Amino acid sequence: MIRIPVYLAVAQWALLAALGVLVIVMFRQLGRLMTGRAHAAPLGPAVGSLAPALTYARPGQPDQRRLIPGGGRPALLAFVDPTCPSCEDLVELLGKLDDDGELDGLTVLALISDPPSYLQISEVFKASGLEIGRPVRRSGLDAYRVSATPLLVAIDAAGLVRASGSVVRADEVREFVRSARQPRDVLPVIHAHGGEHGR
Repeated sequence: MIRIPVYLAVAQWALLAALGVLVIVMFRQLGRLMTGRAHAAPLGPAVGSLAPALTYARPGQPDQRRLIPGGGRPALLAFVDPTCPSCEDLVELLGKLDDDGELDGLTVLALISDPPSYLQISEVFKASGLEIGRPVRRSGLDAYRVSATPLLVAIDAAGLVRASGSVVRADEVREFVRSARQPRDVLPVIHAHGGEHGR
């Protein structure tokens, strides 16, 4: 009969106890994470609300621009970052729709929160013909409730938010384009949730 040394038996039980504690800690952390997500602030401005004005700067250019939604021209704002793979998909898709003329008549603006130098790490962003800007103040992102990217916001000609959420499929983006072009007296309710790149 083989006898196990006492120190080895104690070490095995100590290891087993440590693993048990580790499992408990991991489950508690997972629970906190899920609870935090359940109570996270909604992504994007509320549909039907008046879209906030936004001051932004184009990378590499000293001037600042101010976007004031409304004034008779619908807008599509894409909050995207070059470090976010889904954002690259959205930027590429918007570029194709723009080339095909599907975005004619809309103000289309891609807004980044990453430092402008990060644009150099993404071939998609470098090749894009979309106007790219960066909000001058963090309050601009807060006003649009940008807690994750990508976030797409459709704004009608009167400056009202028609659709808001995280979308990357062509049919979803086309629905946002249609929503931005809706007459003022028709308010579709489009909610898309998610976003992969947390702020």
